[in-house]
Amino acid sequence: MSRLPEPMKKIRWSLILPFVLVVLGAAAYSLWWVGIADRAEVAILDWQADQASKGINVTWAKLDTGGYPYRIQVDVTDGRIDAPGAPRAWTWEADMLSAQTLAYKLDHVIVDIPGSQRVHYSDPRDGAEERFTLNLTSDVFWASLVDEGETEQRLSADIQGLSLSRARHSESGPILAGGAAATRLQLHGRPSPNVEGTAYDIAFKGQDISWTDLGDTLWSGNHIAQLDAQTRITSLPPGFPDGLATLLPDAAAYGTRVSVSEFALRWGPIEMTGQGEVTLDSLGRPEGRFRTSVGNLDALIAALVEAGIVSEQSAGLAFAGMVALSSLQGEETGRVRLPVAMKEGVLFLGPIAAARLDPLY
Repeated sequence: MSRLPEPMKKIRWSLILPFVLVVLGAAAYSLWWVGIADRAEVAILDWQADQASKGINVTWAKLDTGGYPYRIQVDVTDGRIDAPGAPRAWTWEADMLSAQTLAYKLDHVIVDIPGSQRVHYSDPRDGAEERFTLNLTSDVFWASLVDEGETEQRLSADIQGLSLSRARHSESGPILAGGAAATRLQLHGRPSPNVEGTAYDIAFKGQDISWTDLGDTLWSGNHIAQLDAQTRITSLPPGFPDGLATLLPDAAAYGTRVSVSEFALRWGPIEMTGQGEVTLDSLGRPEGRFRTSVGNLDALIAALVEAGIVSEQSAGLAFAGMVALSSLQGEETGRVRLPVAMKEGVLFLGPIAAARLDPLY
C-alpha cells in the first residue's frame, strides 16, 4: 500500500477546510446571483410585453445587467416609452437610466436617471394639434420603490437642480415656448390604509419653483419659494394608474377628492398655512374650501391693489378689518385666519375674488 508523501502528512486540514468552504460558498453564491440577474432580465422583458399589449411601446438601445456581488443593477441606454394610442399621444425618452436592488431584497428598487430626459406630447389649440417637447435636466433624479405586497408599497422621489425648457414644433423648427426650474422637489406616496377603493397618501415638498412663459402669470408672481403638503387622494377612477392619459377627466367624473391635512405655501406676497380639500367640477376647474392662517398681510394687500383686484380704498378697509379680526382670533401679530374657497372658476381669498381658475384639461 502506498503512503502519502512526507510533506502531505504535515498539512493541517483545520487550516485548509475554512478556505475550501469559502470557495464553495462563493461559487454557490455566484450561481445564485446569476439566476437572480437572469430573473430580473426576464421580468423586464415580461413587463415590456405587457405594456405592448396595452398599446404602449417600451424600447431601448442597450440593456446591461451587472452589480455583482452585492446588488443587481440594470443599466438602460436610450430608453424610450411611446403611447401612440393615448387620447393625447406622448413619448418619454432618457439618455441613461440605472435601476438597482440588493440581490437578497428584491422588493426595494432604486432608480437613478443621471442624464437628460425628453417628453414629447401634443396639445389641441384653436382646432389644431400643436406638438411640444419638454427638455429636462437635473443634478439629481432619484426614485425608490418598496413593494412588499398590495398594501405595503412606498414610492419616494428626490429631484434636485431641476431645469426644464419647452419647445413648440413648427415648420421652421423648434421654438422656445417657456421653461421652469426648481431647487428641489420631493415626493413620498403609499396606498392609504383602511380606506375603501383606490386611495393614496402623498406628501410633497417643493423649494424655489419658478417658471416663465407657461401660461398667464398670476398676480402672485412666477416663483414659489416653498410648497409643502400632506394629502390623501380618494375616489380615484378605475384603472388608476393605468389610465394616466385620461386621469383628470376621469377624476372629475368619479369625484376624485384631494384632502389636504396640512400645507405651507410661500408664493410671492402669499404666506399661508392650513388644511382643506379640493375636487374638480364638471368643467375641470378646481373646487373646494380651505381653512388658512395668512401672514405678510401688508404685502398681500399691496399686491392685490397693484394687480387691480381691489381698490386702494377697499384695501385700506380690508387691511383694517383683517388686523381687527386677527386680534379677535388670538393670532400672532401680522397673521389672520381666512377661508379660501374655489367655486365656479373663481378663487376667493376671504371675501375677495383673487383669481380666475381655468380648466385643468
